Amino acid sequence: MLQRDVVLSLFIRDNIQVGRNASRSSRGAKKINNLYRTEVGSHRGRPVGNLDATLNGIWWILCTGSIWNQLPERYGKWNSVWRCFRRWCGSGMWGWILQNLTEQHSDYEIALMLDGSHIKAHQDASRSPLDSEQQKLGKTKGGRNTKLSAVVNLAGRAVSLVLVPGNEHDSVSAIETLPKNLKAKFVLADKAYDANRIRSHIESAGGFCVIPPKANRKETISYDKEIGRLRRIVENFFCRIKSYRRVATRYEQLPQTFLGFVTLSAIVDWIKFEFVHAA
Repeated sequence: MLQRDVVLSLFIRDNIQVGRNASRSSRGAKKINNLYRTEVGSHRGRPVGNLDATLNGIWWILCTGSIWNQLPERYGKWNSVWRCFRRWCGSGMWGWILQNLTEQHSDYEIALMLDGSHIKAHQDASRSPLDSEQQKLGKTKGGRNTKLSAVVNLAGRAVSLVLVPGNEHDSVSAIETLPKNLKAKFVLADKAYDANRIRSHIESAGGFCVIPPKANRKETISYDKEIGRLRRIVENFFCRIKSYRRVATRYEQLPQTFLGFVTLSAIVDWIKFEFVHAA
């Protein structure tokens, strides 16, 4: 298959990995470059007094996992930084930035990797008056947790992120997580996504399923093991974003604020990628 060869050659040619020449600075204002900082500050409402300090404060919370009222004074009033972050999460600003990044590098979407990962919920995340479904919290034998369903491209960078309860099966949110445009794209996933409705959805959208069949399937389904090995890319993505403590453990009561931290870590992962710096 021609497209199969394109996927493998593109992966080998570019040697896709975290950019070695990426900035090593830990400051949020340097991770989020000037273009996006301008867009962040251009939204309606009261302008942020010190945008650099606010972004640095959010970055400090993301990395340390500390509670908001322990934010160092050099970043400004913790309540002001928290209100600003919550307002950005409610407006969908972080998702807008991620969407712009993926659209700029759509060539790497020739192959999409789909998977889910459990995230342990702290007891503070359960104090909301909302029910567990609205909070996107589920109860399993390991306690309360949430699940992040993600789609990454051939570069291992996030294309779509969806938050679901931890006790929900991976296949339930698969169609919701997948992007709408799947024409001439390979969709890689593990056996948990081997469902007829998922295969039909991908094929009807013009995509190609690279999902290993379950052992109890009656009909024979072909599976390309060579391309299937690239599923590890999405696992590597989860490992990178979980290096941030605010993502590795959920402390947020509201799903949109926690998803904001997850999306911010995915944006930083994009910006670390060397071809973004070269653009």
